[in-house]
Amino acid sequence: MDRDHTRRRFLQVAGAGSGVALAGCVGGDAGGGQRSVATPTRTPPPTDAPSETTTVPEPTTEPPAKDMSTVFHFSKGPSAQKHAVANVKNLLSDDTVDLGEVVLVANGLGIELLVAAESKFPDEVATLQERGARFRACHNSMEAFSVDASELLPGVEVVPSGVGELTRLQASEGFAYIETP
Repeated sequence: MDRDHTRRRFLQVAGAGSGVALAGCVGGDAGGGQRSVATPTRTPPPTDAPSETTTVPEPTTEPPAKDMSTVFHFSKGPSAQKHAVANVKNLLSDDTVDLGEVVLVANGLGIELLVAAESKFPDEVATLQERGARFRACHNSMEAFSVDASELLPGVEVVPSGVGELTRLQASEGFAYIETP
């Protein structure tokens, strides 16, 4: 085959009413070192059915209120406990946010916030729990630091893994994620 014949080929896909045609260059270059790519086109089949009109509902003036659930991720040491507690308190105090659930998941050194003998803010954690915040400790971190569930502050839940809980809350339950220092 000569070069021009190899470079340009038109191809029509046969099929009952498919209306699909491909055209393009095959082999060689298109003058500038670039190859042409076939572009499919589709012709809709003829129809005798009357056209349908879709009615789009008019938007409401105010969207329905949506409760927003938030998960705080805390993995820092004792010097950051005050900041973590303040973040949760500030969110609970913000009247401009329609809050759903508020959860703090602690892993790594962050579990010290939830260990009675190590927490610098046990009273603040209890107050935040009274206001609806929930606190969860990573079991993997507890094992790494030799912490037993009986050593946790009252009301703290243990989850198999902190990162697993963070993933579940975000992916399955739609929680917003905030990493707290």
